[in-house]
Amino acid sequence: MTPDLHLLRVLLVGNFVLGLAFVYHLFDNRERRAATSLIVLFGGLLLWLLADIIQVWTPADPAPPAGIPLRMVGADVTIIGLLLFAFAYTGREGVMRERAVSLLWIKPALSLVVVLTPSLDGLLEIATPETAAQGYEFVATPFFLFHVSYNWILTAIAIAVLLRMLLKGMYGNQRQLLVVLVAVSIPIGCNVLLRLGVIRLDLTTAAFFVTATGLMYATFRLRLLDALPIARRTVFAEMAELVFVLDETGAIATANNAATERFGSERDLSGTHITAVLGSDAAAILETEDKKVNIVTEIGDRPRHFTVSRTTLTDNYGMVVGQLLVCRDVTERVHRERELEELNTRLELSLSETDTGVWEWEPDTDTIVWDETSERLFGYEPGAFPGTVEAFASRVHEADFPTVRDAVDTAVETGAEFAADFRVEPTDGDQRWVRARGVVKTDDSDTAVRVIGIQTDITDFVERRRALERKNEQLDRFAGMISHDLRNPLTVAAGRLNLAQEEFDSEDLDAVEEAHDRMETMIGDLLTLAKTGETIDDTERCSLAAIARDAWGNADVGGCELEASIPETAGIIADRDRLLHVFENLYRNAADHNETPVTVRVGLLDGRESTADGSQRTGFFVEDSGHGIPAEQRATVFDEGYTTSSVGSGYGLSIVRDIVEAHGGAVRASSGPDGGARFEMTGLNFSTERTAGGE
Repeated sequence: MTPDLHLLRVLLVGNFVLGLAFVYHLFDNRERRAATSLIVLFGGLLLWLLADIIQVWTPADPAPPAGIPLRMVGADVTIIGLLLFAFAYTGREGVMRERAVSLLWIKPALSLVVVLTPSLDGLLEIATPETAAQGYEFVATPFFLFHVSYNWILTAIAIAVLLRMLLKGMYGNQRQLLVVLVAVSIPIGCNVLLRLGVIRLDLTTAAFFVTATGLMYATFRLRLLDALPIARRTVFAEMAELVFVLDETGAIATANNAATERFGSERDLSGTHITAVLGSDAAAILETEDKKVNIVTEIGDRPRHFTVSRTTLTDNYGMVVGQLLVCRDVTERVHRERELEELNTRLELSLSETDTGVWEWEPDTDTIVWDETSERLFGYEPGAFPGTVEAFASRVHEADFPTVRDAVDTAVETGAEFAADFRVEPTDGDQRWVRARGVVKTDDSDTAVRVIGIQTDITDFVERRRALERKNEQLDRFAGMISHDLRNPLTVAAGRLNLAQEEFDSEDLDAVEEAHDRMETMIGDLLTLAKTGETIDDTERCSLAAIARDAWGNADVGGCELEASIPETAGIIADRDRLLHVFENLYRNAADHNETPVTVRVGLLDGRESTADGSQRTGFFVEDSGHGIPAEQRATVFDEGYTTSSVGSGYGLSIVRDIVEAHGGAVRASSGPDGGARFEMTGLNFSTERTAGGE
């Protein structure tokens, strides 16, 4: 026996024994991932080894009949096991569907039929040339070429799957993958060398010794069966959450891409204790029995909030082999929750300050839900409202309930906003007014499922509105009295005065005429003042330059001169008649409080600010060349009845103030460039669009 053949026998028997031991271990852990495919792989290799053992121990028969079927079938089964292992180990076993696996087993069955059927001897032939190191070799028949090509294709697919994972780095434990890849490649490499004629001795099965050693190392040292798969890419490597696999000591065995990018850009996380990555709070994860823990860790000098889900990893015997941590970054959610909490606090404070309650009504059950403020508005103790429409209706004024009911029905039918003001009559308190507003919520079929809203106590508002209405009525009566009861006697007196002046020429009669004119001016100002406090609803786009000119023509200003610098394009949104009163009163004020001739200048202020609707809020001024208003009197000149002139009524500037404020603006008295009186009107709604007809 040659030394080479003796060495080959030792290798074959040693490999066979190691293979049996490894298969035993795999059977004991057959529920683990990839265990079944490894059993198939080593089962095929054991058949292949057994064929070679029979061959080397029967030198008298260069081609023992028992060895041929074992070699053919063993080779087929080995390659199938390798392919299944590659897909299972890389987490892609879903690609190998049950039907595909079933088709793979057709080839070993076909090989067995060809070998064992005498009539098919021509498909597989054995030659025994003296150059064959092991006594025989297969003739390159079409079936044998198919056999070799088929197995090489499957082998190439398996190697490609493993290489793809290695090159793309889809798994943190690259050393384990490299060991597996090398272990399964060595027997294949020996077969390649044999086919190329580099070596004469078939060491394919003998090289299984290295394969067995490598896989045993990967199993017991690198925990091939205990660790996670090389990543089911969609649930591990590419998860958005940070995933860590820890060993029993809390050190990181592997981490997914998200975790590595977040924490390990400059270092490998493998072997690092989890507290060095997630901070001291991570120690509580390993000590607590809770499956979910909230922690805070510093990343880039900024605190980040994580919710960590923990799963204990155990082996087939129930022994703890590590922990799986899935960390979800909830920093934005925590910030939103805090903002929402602050918003709710502000809302609650706002509702409590405005005496506003929240309500909800479900049409299907006819159930009403109120908060404590709503219960108090309707005279219920906290928690005492029974939540029925009847209980609500019992506290609403009987004349108002039909209106409320109709408003709710309309909102539900049309989807429009619910709005109603009604009187509430608590059993133990005074009647109050409530304003309710609500929106309709619908399902996917546009069916109203609930109405939610707020309700506010508007009793004070209603009382103020009624008081204002009474005041306006009084003002209307006052204006009517002035117009009729005062002007009629004044008209009679003026007529008698004219008759007297026709008969007599007396300075006293002239003084009476001046007094009549002053009384007429005061009556006109009082009528204007009575209307200035009314709300301005009827506005239009007007030409400010045209209003300034028309007012100058209406005002009695004697020999005064007007200098107007308002552009014709300066338009203003206003009640034109009332704005005329502003200019007229300011013109008369300049004439009445100065010695003529006086120059009155009108123009736009320089400052402008744009509003949301594209129009511009600016102002205009009216100033004179007179002696001006002392600084200490500028704050009081707008008071009703205030005057320093013997011919003024004292109401002109108060009329100006009321009209400007009714337009949403403000008026201020100051000094002009020549020392005269200057009045600035600001906050009015201006537009540069030219009005129709130049107006």
